[in-house]
Amino acid sequence: MNTELFDRLGVPERIREIAGYDLFDEDLRTSLDAIAERSAALIEAPVSLVSIILDTSQFIIGSHGVSGWVAEAQGTPAEWAMCTHTVLAGKPYCVADATEDPRHAGNPLLQMSGLRSYLGVPLIGAGGHSLGAHCVIDARPRIFTDVDLAVLSDGAEKAMKLLEAYRLR
Repeated sequence: MNTELFDRLGVPERIREIAGYDLFDEDLRTSLDAIAERSAALIEAPVSLVSIILDTSQFIIGSHGVSGWVAEAQGTPAEWAMCTHTVLAGKPYCVADATEDPRHAGNPLLQMSGLRSYLGVPLIGAGGHSLGAHCVIDARPRIFTDVDLAVLSDGAEKAMKLLEAYRLR
């Protein structure tokens, strides 16, 4: 594990905020899956996620088009997750073609899955921390549009409203 990455993601206040949600509630998961499915359909992307980035892993809490070991594990190592870059940036993050981008060309997840393009927006919690991301991922290189960004931003806003409804009291 990348120690610097762990330090940046493992901020105690951020982790406490994440722990304040009932992320395992089935109704929440079903609603987040619907948000991911809607974004995938509107953007015409095969994969969409709502994920939380912990200190060492990406935890997928809503998805569309995810299969194989990632679906079974409900996530990936944080250092492989494109959503980690969205969380650390705290703003939308876009990769048109990961095979041409030196930041991602050696990513094992992308090499195994064949996924190439990514657009994600952060999930910003009430405490101001970037907790995760709502994204779309495609197997082909893509130039994402402002409309695509607006769709994801709307989905992220809906996801955070849902998460707030599942805050542990």
